[in-house]
Amino acid sequence: MSLFFVHIPKTAGTSFRQGAEKYFSSERIVYDYGANSKVTSPLAKEFLHADQPDFWQFRQALDNPAMISGHVPITRFVSLWGAGNTLTFLREPLQRIASEYAHFVRNMDYKGSFKEFYSDPAMRNRQRRALNGVNVEAIGFIGLTERYSESLEVLNDRFSTQIPEREDNRGKARLEDQHKLDKEDVAELKRLNKRDIELYQYASALFDSRYTMFKSNQPWAHACLVEANAEGVSGWAWWADEQDAPLEVELWVNDELTSTVRAAELRQELCHLLPPRGGYVGFHVPLKLSPLDTVQCRIAATGQRFPLSPRRIDETAA
Repeated sequence: MSLFFVHIPKTAGTSFRQGAEKYFSSERIVYDYGANSKVTSPLAKEFLHADQPDFWQFRQALDNPAMISGHVPITRFVSLWGAGNTLTFLREPLQRIASEYAHFVRNMDYKGSFKEFYSDPAMRNRQRRALNGVNVEAIGFIGLTERYSESLEVLNDRFSTQIPEREDNRGKARLEDQHKLDKEDVAELKRLNKRDIELYQYASALFDSRYTMFKSNQPWAHACLVEANAEGVSGWAWWADEQDAPLEVELWVNDELTSTVRAAELRQELCHLLPPRGGYVGFHVPLKLSPLDTVQCRIAATGQRFPLSPRRIDETAA
């Protein structure tokens, strides 16, 4: 099994990467940090940064790497290593931007103001853009910088690793220390990074749920309610450890159990993410629902709820 680490800048990624080097050895990690980076592995430069990139030949040329890592979007390698083997860390967006600005000033001789930095379109919603194209619920593991120790607990359990905790490449005394921001900057940062803020809030709630399950020795399921309308509901679900057994999913309408269905239908749109069971992880329940009905699913074996809060049927769906 090879892991794919989406290294979003200033999210404790360097700490994680160097912990992984200590655990796996740097020789078993392949890096793609751009054509001009000294860190980028020779095979990545040869196959990915040539005039005609060949991702499949890159994959074939590798000798059983433990991890692929880089400042790359998730779509770069997810179809080669699968969403289940993909991991990343997210950080409170405003603090992440402040930390990246400090990094640019300190290490890259950046001369612009903080406002000039965060107003650059390339610096907005960096976390959301890194994960575009893949449903958050399908990603193998999403940790939180602010809860780094707990994140490593869950990550090491999920992937059967023992990656140690480190704090590297930090501009403050500790990872959890806060950058002080002016009120005017805060207001503008929130406006410019709305998608990152929504992502972080959702990922934090998802992590809370997963960590609670982990502490209760309950398996985690990647699960999503894709559609809920006046004609029924559909979605997908599979065990995080990718065991072959299909999940039984309970459908709750207005807090009442209405039916149980097996997640064993083909979800073709997921196949490029290499889900377990060849993509036969979906479910569909035809059901007459009324406007303002609430819908939520649960994993029958564990009680895990998805979505995290009940979804209300849109009045326009009737």
